[in-house]
Amino acid sequence: MARSDASGTRARSTWAPLQNRNFVTLLAGRNLSNWGDAIFSIALVWFVYRATHSVLDTAVLSAVQRLAIVLAGPVAGVFVDRWDRRRSMMAVDVIDMVVVLILAALAMRHVLGLAPIYAAVLIMAAVQMLVGPAFHSVMSRILPREDLAGGNGLYRSVGSANGFFAQAVGGGIVAAVGAVASLFIDAGSFLFSIAALWMIRIPPDPPINRGAAPRRRFWAELKDGWQAVRAHRVFPPLLLWLFTATAGGGAVIALMPVVVFQQLHGGPATLGIVEGAAVAGSVGGGLATAWLSRSLSLGVLLVGCGGLMGLSYGAFGVSHVLWLSLTVMIAAGFSQTAMNSAFNAFFQSSVPAELMGRTFGILGAVEGATGPLSALAGGLLGSAVGAGPVLAAGGVWLAMSGLILLRSRSLMTNRAVEEATD
Repeated sequence: MARSDASGTRARSTWAPLQNRNFVTLLAGRNLSNWGDAIFSIALVWFVYRATHSVLDTAVLSAVQRLAIVLAGPVAGVFVDRWDRRRSMMAVDVIDMVVVLILAALAMRHVLGLAPIYAAVLIMAAVQMLVGPAFHSVMSRILPREDLAGGNGLYRSVGSANGFFAQAVGGGIVAAVGAVASLFIDAGSFLFSIAALWMIRIPPDPPINRGAAPRRRFWAELKDGWQAVRAHRVFPPLLLWLFTATAGGGAVIALMPVVVFQQLHGGPATLGIVEGAAVAGSVGGGLATAWLSRSLSLGVLLVGCGGLMGLSYGAFGVSHVLWLSLTVMIAAGFSQTAMNSAFNAFFQSSVPAELMGRTFGILGAVEGATGPLSALAGGLLGSAVGAGPVLAAGGVWLAMSGLILLRSRSLMTNRAVEEATD
């Protein structure tokens, strides 16, 4: 029997979405903005570590981001389903630009401390929870179902190719021009994303989002999202896997920059190269998504890619040489992108359009639920025994979490895809 892709329909060519003008415009705008984001992320983590030389303070930066995801995810999803998705994403870009400009102004006056940095990260991460559900909803509206797996993979692949240069060059830019100038560069990059969103045309939302149906109470609408997730047979095991994997993934994300600074004895330029290696691997993972989705069931793809990603991060945690670190980060980037693209395509094709925001908001909250505690625990343990061993343990935990999915026959065969299309 011919296999279906993770979106529930026979996947077309990886390149088919490039025939869609709206997709190409969205792709271009978001990727131009990613240059500023890469510079911003490196500048911020370098500023915190240079100012404190504290593993814990650096880990708190990641914990704050994930805390915002947990708190804002489900709430943001309700508003995404109420509001125009394109305008919501544009509003978030404007808010982020203003926050970054405030940080730059404080840095210019030499009064930028940890408190405003953490506050800015919390605000930006919270409003970004509007972008994630809105983006997935937009993708499901501008692309036909048979192009979702390829579109998600292509989006991540192009983003990774762009990110490879952005991360590698971004670290050098931070080292060359300093953190203040880097913040101004990031603020300007949001203009590209705003312009692209202004240009795309999205089919009208269902009548429920245009006021044809009576507006329900907020908590009733939020409950609808939870019920949609619980009603689908394969969503609960997927969410349990996501929750468990994040327990290891939170420490991995928080401690990776510290491992670069401590074990590889690098600075922002080295961090940029290491992260560039991960996004270079993501190029291959994104391009391979459509093929993998045709060849493997969703469960097999998630278990296999999740295991490779976790073991790669584990190897990174024990590495003290740059070439080995770059090699395993390429493998981690490949597996993570292929896994996430198939996962997103499955949900995009399985969730009703009017519930897309709430469902993806809940996904984000579940993914981030253990993230803050994991990041903080990683920071505390890393301060005591070193960041590398803790990161390695987190990677092994991440790899083992895929065993949860083995108990679901629907996910390990094609039945999950068939149920999504019933």
